[in-house]
Amino acid sequence: MANPTYTIDDAAILARIQEVTDASFVNGANNAGSCAPAIGVNVGGGAVVGTSEQFTLNDQFGAARTPQNSMLIGGTGYVARAAYPSSGGNEGIAGNVPVDTGPPSDSGDGTIVSDGAATLTSLSGGWVAV
Repeated sequence: MANPTYTIDDAAILARIQEVTDASFVNGANNAGSCAPAIGVNVGGGAVVGTSEQFTLNDQFGAARTPQNSMLIGGTGYVARAAYPSSGGNEGIAGNVPVDTGPPSDSGDGTIVSDGAATLTSLSGGWVAV
């Protein structure tokens, strides 16, 4: 089975830590809760099988997947109180944080140590961690 994929936005974490100082944003469900598990990214899963009409090296916006970038749904999810009632969401494609992959820790606390960013440079090579 391939390692899990996730996106961790350090800027979003810093903002949330300042907002909720006693919470942990570094392990547990935070990796899965990033809302960016890179659906379809299977690092270590072998070749991407199909035709060039089904799969491309570029994403739907023509951006290269070297690495595959993502973002939290709506952006950081943080809104300064002075900006209320804004949702704080980002418009368009603002993802600039790579999708990482890595094995879960043996401790069971949900921590993942990245072994690289999910990258697709050739369909025959498939997704790799770089």
